[in-house]
Amino acid sequence: MEKHVSRGKFGRRRFAGRAAATLGVSLLAPPSLALAADKGAGSCEPVGPLSLPEGVPQTPGIAVDQRARKPVYLPGMHAGLAAHALAEVLFWTDIMMEHALFIALLMPGDRLSAPRSEARQFQVVFAQHFVSARDRAYRDDELYPLLASTRSSVLQFLEYKRRMQREQEAGTLKSLVWPLFFDHIAREAERFAARLDLFARGGAGFQRDEVGAFWTRIMAEHLEFIAHLLDPQERALVGQANARADAMYQANMQRVGSGQLAAMADDVIDFKTAAEQGIETGQIKSIIDPSLADHVLREAVRFSDEIRRAR
Repeated sequence: MEKHVSRGKFGRRRFAGRAAATLGVSLLAPPSLALAADKGAGSCEPVGPLSLPEGVPQTPGIAVDQRARKPVYLPGMHAGLAAHALAEVLFWTDIMMEHALFIALLMPGDRLSAPRSEARQFQVVFAQHFVSARDRAYRDDELYPLLASTRSSVLQFLEYKRRMQREQEAGTLKSLVWPLFFDHIAREAERFAARLDLFARGGAGFQRDEVGAFWTRIMAEHLEFIAHLLDPQERALVGQANARADAMYQANMQRVGSGQLAAMADDVIDFKTAAEQGIETGQIKSIIDPSLADHVLREAVRFSDEIRRAR
């Protein structure tokens, strides 16, 4: 999976994803996962979240939103460039790590062992980036190596996502991953790479139109995913999810003010919070994994924060 890329602020970067993944499994994964990874692609390996060492962000100025099960790291009041960059790296590397997990979970069986193994390697790579960002205090003038290495991994993962999307659309992959899901998570990777490039140039701000256009589409698709993963008997919830998706698509096509977008973000947070709690307690019938429910909730929290910061 070694590849050269040449884009944007960062120039040419070499990415040894396979070697990093091998090292990362032994450092970050539980013994059962590390052992399975060493058995090769043909083994029936367990797939699940990695067990990361505990820790808190060391860079000053990072706040924590705790509305989801996992923390959402955000820039605090009067945060400088380093805190803005690190909060975003922590958020998105965690998201990318879970993208890899979801892909692996939706690629069962021996026939899909090779692309599943690639996904698991990316899971480990982004776990390494997350820990590297969390466990060191960075100054503004120390960001470049972290931003460059993270962006290189993001671009490699983006290429994988688009390749898997094309194969799924062509009927050659035959995984359980919707083509729209591949497209959805690829757009998130594209946006993360662009944000890393912005940080490398010394910028950190959000443009209201970009935030609105990006997140309303993401939220609409989340709601459609939820509707399709609920038990068909959950007709009321399916209808509520689809109605909210339609509203988000309308907001995406129209110029909606920041106040209305913030209110829509908060409404989606409430809906997703209730859904996650219902899934956890068994009150809502679905095939939604609790980690996926928490994943989409954290992204809604991020949307709510960004639209309030955007200018």
